[in-house]
Formats: sequence, C-alpha cells, structure tokens
Amino acid sequence: MLPDEIISEILSPALKVPDELFSDPSDVSPFATYSPSTSAYLLVCKDWLRVATPLLYHVVVLRSKSQANALEKVLRANPEFGRFIKKLRVEGGYGAAMQTILEAAASTLRDLFLSLGIWSPDSTIGLCKALSRINPHRVIISDPWMHKPLKNKHFQALINTINSCLQTWDIQAINLPYGNEPYWFRANRADEFAQSLAQCASLRIVQISALFDTVPHFIRRLADIPSLQCIDFPVSLRDRARFLIDADPKLKALARYTNNPEFQSHSCDSEGAPSAIGAEITPSLNPDFVPMSSASEMTRNEIWRRVLFFALDVEERRDPEFSPRSNEKYPSRVPILCVSKSFNRLALPYVYDSLRLNSWHKARSVAQQLQQHDNLGSSIHYIFPAETRVNSDAMITILSRATNLRFLYHKTYGAMYALSLATVSILASTAGATLVELHAGLDFAPSSAVLFQPFAQLRVLAIHTADPPTRPNTTVTSSLSESLAPGLDSLRSLRIDGWSIHCLNILKSLSLASLHTLILPRSIGDDTLESFIEFIKMHGERLLHLAVPSDTEGFEDTFELCPNLIDLEFHDEYTLAHSLEAPHTSLTKIIATNLPPKTVELDVEMFPSLKHIELRGFKWPTTERAINQSGCVSIAEALLVGRGIKVTDLTGKEWVPRVKSARGRKR
Repeated sequence: MLPDEIISEILSPALKVPDELFSDPSDVSPFATYSPSTSAYLLVCKDWLRVATPLLYHVVVLRSKSQANALEKVLRANPEFGRFIKKLRVEGGYGAAMQTILEAAASTLRDLFLSLGIWSPDSTIGLCKALSRINPHRVIISDPWMHKPLKNKHFQALINTINSCLQTWDIQAINLPYGNEPYWFRANRADEFAQSLAQCASLRIVQISALFDTVPHFIRRLADIPSLQCIDFPVSLRDRARFLIDADPKLKALARYTNNPEFQSHSCDSEGAPSAIGAEITPSLNPDFVPMSSASEMTRNEIWRRVLFFALDVEERRDPEFSPRSNEKYPSRVPILCVSKSFNRLALPYVYDSLRLNSWHKARSVAQQLQQHDNLGSSIHYIFPAETRVNSDAMITILSRATNLRFLYHKTYGAMYALSLATVSILASTAGATLVELHAGLDFAPSSAVLFQPFAQLRVLAIHTADPPTRPNTTVTSSLSESLAPGLDSLRSLRIDGWSIHCLNILKSLSLASLHTLILPRSIGDDTLESFIEFIKMHGERLLHLAVPSDTEGFEDTFELCPNLIDLEFHDEYTLAHSLEAPHTSLTKIIATNLPPKTVELDVEMFPSLKHIELRGFKWPTTERAINQSGCVSIAEALLVGRGIKVTDLTGKEWVPRVKSARGRKR
C-alpha cells in the first residue's frame, strides 16, 4: 500500500487543470472538448477516491445547469468539499444552484471566472445573491462576441452585481476581454468595469486579452488607479498601438507585454528579461576529434546516413500536406549539405528523395542537376509536381530518370496540367515496376488496357480525365464470365474523378484482383451511371470501402452488391434509401457530411455491426444553448445510448453525453 502523499503526487498531473486553460476568455471554451471526465480516476479504488477528491475539487469548471445542480447536491450533502475549491470557472448563469456553490467555497475561493454570455431563459439569481459573499483575489471576465446587445434581465442583473462587487472585493488581478469595440454596448461595458475598478484599493494587475490599434478610453481610465502596478498587453499588439502606449507616460510606466496568462505571478517591479531556454554548448576539449575515427568507412557512412535521414526530415517531407517553404520547425537543408564533402555526398540522395516541384523554374533546375549527376535519379522516390506543367521538357527529363519512383501526387487544375499519353508512357517505362501510388489527371482517354500493364506494383490509383460529356460513350461491356486482361493486379484503392467514363471502361476489362477500396465521383451523369453500377457489380464481393456520389439515385442496391462492405462514405449528407430484405452484417462505419434529420432514416436496425458514424461537415456545438438547439446532438445521444454507435465530428471528437438532470433524463 502506498502512502496518501505518494498517491497524491501520482494523481496530481492527471487531475490538474492548467491555468492557461482555466483563464482562457475565448468565445469557444477550451473545455468544450467532449473528452471523458477526470472523475473516472476516483472510481479505481477507495484509496484513490479518498486522495483524489480534494484534487478534483481544486479547480471546478461548470458548463451546464445540470453540472451546477449536481455540484450543489454534493455540497449540500458534504459541505466540507466546498473548502477544497480554490478556482471556479462559471460559463453561464445556472440558476439558484450557484448560491450554494459560492457560499460553500467562500472561505477558500481565490480565482473566479465569469462568462457574460447569458441567454434567456438562463438565470443568474444564484450568482447575484452570492457574489457579494465571496472575496476572490483574481477575476477573469469572458464577454462572448455578438453583434447586438443582450437585453434579458438576468444578464443585466449580473452586470450590475459584478460592477458593485468590483468596488468591494480585495482583488489583486483582473482580466478584461476588451479592446477597440465597434459596438457601443461593449465599449460602455468596458468603461463601466473600469469605473468600478477605480474604487478598488487593492488592484495591482490588469490583463488585456484583446488586440487594438488605438488605445481605448477605458484603458486610459485604468491607468489612473493609484494602486495599479502594471497592465499586461498581448505580446502580439500592433506597432501603432505600442507607439501610442509609449507616448503616454502613465501607460508606458505600467505597460508589460506577455503571452503568459498566469499574470497573477508577474513581478511588476522587476525589469528582468526571461532567461534563455536551453543550455549552452560547451566547446570541445579536443578540436581535432573525429567521430568514429576507429570505425570502418562503411560503418561510419551507415551511421551518418541514419543520422542525416532524421536531420533532413525525410519521412516528414514524404507527406503530401508538407509545406514546401522553410520555417522554424523545418529549416533549410542547405547548411547540412555545406558541412563537409562527406555530408554532401551522404545527404544529397535524401534531398532528392522527395521533390516538391511547385514552379516551372524549380522543375527546370532539378532537371539540369539530374542531367549533370546521373546517379541522383535513382534517389527520387516521391514527386509532388503541384501546378507544374507535367508534360514540359523538364518534367519529362525528371520522370525519365526517376527509376525508383514510388509516389507521384499531382494536383490537377484542368487539362493544361494533366498527364499526356507520352508522359504516362515514359512513366511506365522508367517507374512501372516501382510506382506504388499515382494521383494525377489524364488529358486523354486510354484506348487500351495495355497502358496500365507495366504498373505491376501500383496499389493506389486516383485519376481524373478531362473527357467532355459530349464525347461518344464507347462502353466496354464485361461480365464475370469473360476473361479479363492482366494488369493492375496489385491495385487496392481506386479513385475516379471527373468525366472518367472512358478510363472506367478500360479498367472494367482488367481483373483488379486486389481491389478493395472504390471512391466514385461526387457527381455522376445519367449517361455514365450504368457503367459505374456495372463496375460495382463486377467487384462488389471484394469491396470493403466505398464512397458514393452526393446524388445516390441508382445506388439503392449498394448493400446487396457489396455484402462485405466495412465502411460507406457519402460525399454529402446520408441520403441513401434502401430496403434490405436481410441485415447487412459487415458494415461498421458510415461517413457523411451530416446526419439525416431523423434517426429512423438511418435504419440502424438493419446494420447490427454498425459502431461508428463520422461527420466531416459538422462540428459539435460548444455552449449549452447551442447544444440544446442541435438536432444532431440528440440523434448522436440516441444512437450511443440505444445502439452503442459512436458519432464523431470533423475534428474526430466523439460526442460524450453531458450530465443531465432527472427531468432531462426522462425527456
């Protein structure tokens, strides 16, 4: 058995709420994360419950009326818990329950966060009655941005109570979320708070969390407070604003610029700058020291190659989303090449491992280097041509020397930037045996399956052809009984965009024995629908992952054609109507932009294995008012409680049901 002190040290990091989150006055609360509650630690055992309870109540964050009611009930049953509360964040009014909470914590409460986003019918009666009975040392005010003033009586009552308390509280620090306010009601509110703070004899620090160009009137009024020692401004404050602050002697003497939200610990009497981060590098005692001098040249080269692989960010630069511009995290690699001849020789292949040809000049420069150094072509594994014309002489030179190319990702912006037949032929002859992924547009309609036969290792193919819809449809009919031509036997994932009917008809003549993922265009015309349906029929037994168009008319038999489907993606909302005679037992995931308006339209009873719905066009609401108004939230809760189906939003966050009152649970 561990002593309570040791258990407390173990649990403290897990239960601690960072002050930068507690004091964050942003419109979107940092606690709107829908993550499991840390109170789960208290359920491990009785020892953890005893030790962790004070830690859990050290910082209390209230985001709903049900949470406030639950805390009130706990404090009525266990009044001693109130003495554990040192920081309290209140993101609403939450009715009469707040009176009990504030009175229970009055003796120990030091930091108070109040939100002014009070919408009817939210009540501030408990706050207004009890705020005068506490005496916090620090106050953080959040005033959510809105274009028109709130006029409900509870909002105004809270404003009046705060102004009254600011004159009597012994606060030492306050955070105000105001700057140059374009709306009169926000500017008036800032002036009212400044006027009330002028009566506070203990105020030492004011932090301004908003940016501004000209110094607001309320800040100049704050500068006249006799006890004030400093005003913290954002370090990102614009030069014009800093100039105006420096022009005012009072403001200049008080001004500090910081990103540190824990402003209660600032020392305003010191001019000391923060110490430099990181230890100084001690000079070598032996300047002639050569690393690994006793090892063989082969061993040294292998070790340095491994070091340079990480130093040059080789793996990171293989990501299509990697930025081609140097930054603080990924600086230029040229200095490493200039260290020595040995470093240059070992590092140069890694520099050519991933080529980001984001301009015609860059492509021409690389082509010239490859012409001068024939051995570098085999080092090219990834090419990202961006907007470069891939059929230019420079690109053809690069592709003709990239004998080990594995990945070609080309963003297509019309036929001008698509691959020509000649370019694809060169790519097939040089990299056909090594290419694993190809993302590109084609400015021609393939006339034969022979074009794809050289790509024996191709696993991912994403193509876009510029075939006009007026071009005659030369449908190639195929059936499972006919012999299919060899080619693309390793292909696992196929994505088809644009008017790709001609290319699709060629692909229908290939066996595609390994295909398990099919992504169809966002829109399919009536003249091409039959070919796409025929293609699904040919490979439906093997398909595990399928994406269907926004208009799903014609795809009603998808589940019957694809009995082994694991996940189904809709390019738009879930709109597929189906009438299954038997349950589809393999589908586990649905991907869409949003849910249908009613749960019944999902017909989840016919999908007994469905466990996850991913919404890529929806983000969970972050306030109690928005949550109550969201139909998607109610559907997500019904799916989770009734069927155990998890629903996630575009950020990947799973909806976690909030604490509910007895009335809410019955409803």
